[in-house]
Amino acid sequence: MTPGTPNGSDFLVQRLHALVQQSPDLKDVARRYEIILPLLRDANLRAATVTISPEQAYAKMAAGLPLLYDVELELDYAEVHGLMLRLAGALENVSGNGRDTCRRIREALEENRLKMDTLLPCIAAGDQGPVASAAQCLHLDAGFVWTLAQSALKPALHSWRRQLAPILEGIPWNKGCCPVCGSGPILGELQGNHLGKHLRCGQCGADWPFHRLQCLYCGNEDHHTLGYLYEEPRREKMMVEVCNQCRGYLKVIVSFTPTPPQLLPVEDLVTLHLDYIAEKHGYARVAVRVSAHSQDGSKSEVYHLRG
Repeated sequence: MTPGTPNGSDFLVQRLHALVQQSPDLKDVARRYEIILPLLRDANLRAATVTISPEQAYAKMAAGLPLLYDVELELDYAEVHGLMLRLAGALENVSGNGRDTCRRIREALEENRLKMDTLLPCIAAGDQGPVASAAQCLHLDAGFVWTLAQSALKPALHSWRRQLAPILEGIPWNKGCCPVCGSGPILGELQGNHLGKHLRCGQCGADWPFHRLQCLYCGNEDHHTLGYLYEEPRREKMMVEVCNQCRGYLKVIVSFTPTPPQLLPVEDLVTLHLDYIAEKHGYARVAVRVSAHSQDGSKSEVYHLRG
């Protein structure tokens, strides 16, 4: 597999190469990751600085709200559009049966028929309706447009997470959603010498501690209805935590030190077999997203985007 970045020693590429050696059936997926993850890592969406005082942060999190809740965030829509275009073009070259899907999206972006300046606020708010309608009118795969746009927003979310990291220090948070952006965790990690449990956000890369014996979805703490699934050869390194009350599951790896945020999608891919094991036993990865109603009664999503 040819390295997807100029630096062949890049740990991201090395990790993907090791994965392919271990699981050759993931070669095509790993190749896509090798190309798109460096694009996301190196993108600069000109995300504006977020200003939140420590007092505001504490008040929000004490109320169970993530830091970006109800915050208007600014970034360069043209940069997001350009990143989506680069992602679609890169995937078009490696997608096999999905090549035509990527080509159609690339062409729609190039010709500005896919109006991302209109759709990005909907995507940030979790409103799939306008995206599906726009994609249908252009004969595009709505699910792929949604995934591509969400991916293109990640560099900005990572930027805001880095800005807000110092404020998070020392503020308690024991919820199953991200304390920064409100998204659900991509996986859990057992960190440090005492293997404390941490959750890792799949959107912004945040890291926060969580009770070892508690379901992140329903809060269940009854050890009689909580359990583990694993593959015997690797049970000491990775497992699935399951809840028999809500039938949700969480993949957990032993990492000792936090996985770098840009490598979280790779670790999610490395543990793909755990998803199969959990689903085979009737468990599901439950979507987690924070939303609330403002004082005037209107629904307010976690954050708002403007270009």
